[in-house]
Amino acid sequence: MATPRQPRVALITDPAMPELQPDDAGLPGAFAERGVEVVVLPWGSPPPVPRCVGALVRSPWEYFMDPERFLRWAEEFDGAVLNPPEVLRWNHDKRYLLELAGEGAARIPATALVTATELGAATETGTGADAVLERIGAARGVLKPTVSGGAWRTAVLERGAGIPAEVAAENGGDFLVQAFVDELPQAGEWSLTYFAGSYSHAVLKRSSPGDFRVQEEHGGSVEVLEPPAALREEAEQILRATPGSAGLVYARVDLVEASDGRPYLMELELIEPELFLRARPGAAQDLARAVVSALGVARSAHEA
Repeated sequence: MATPRQPRVALITDPAMPELQPDDAGLPGAFAERGVEVVVLPWGSPPPVPRCVGALVRSPWEYFMDPERFLRWAEEFDGAVLNPPEVLRWNHDKRYLLELAGEGAARIPATALVTATELGAATETGTGADAVLERIGAARGVLKPTVSGGAWRTAVLERGAGIPAEVAAENGGDFLVQAFVDELPQAGEWSLTYFAGSYSHAVLKRSSPGDFRVQEEHGGSVEVLEPPAALREEAEQILRATPGSAGLVYARVDLVEASDGRPYLMELELIEPELFLRARPGAAQDLARAVVSALGVARSAHEA
């Protein structure tokens, strides 16, 4: 009698960084505990691709360099992709922040869309930052592409200054300008992680002195802490308002505490966030459990 083959799940990485990142190192073992085999698969891999019941998007950290190709690949993958492709498409463009704020589901810093044409015109003047900051009535702001990651092409704007050449040098692309959150350097940025809608753990990220970026690759630090109840309430309100929220297997909500009480939403990460699985024993197992459960529902629905 033939032995049934274990179901297989792909962990999606980046062609430029195909190996699992250190924070995800426990996932193969966590899936194995549930009788699921894992294959590490850089997105866009040419055929033949191992047959999988589904794929968990983990670290395609440079997808934003060719976002449309990445999204098409996810939509055409032979198996269920988690989070679902329609969620990835909605979340890949930071205009979602304006959508959530417009619905009252989230509070974001004063924010405006700056088109590529508008940015080009502002760049031509020596004090182009003034025209951009005027859009939000701020003396200081952060300019970032609507499609980006890891603080790529992100810069602080100051009144009386120009648009940094390294930001505007690339071809095309729209930007968001946001008022600088004065609380950020002191308060740091919280990242709250959820699996299948349930809170798992949180970390507090802080920037290095003189910088505004909290990412570890830019000198930031990470501390495992439990967030105030108000932050969890805000994060869960945001998740409830997110399109496709019922199908979210993982989510990371990045918030900054504000001096007036209600926190600012900085990012809602539904594509390739670091989930800080090392922050809580059992987190990798909980994520694997959520994935297996979601794929089981998907298989049943497909078979029906």
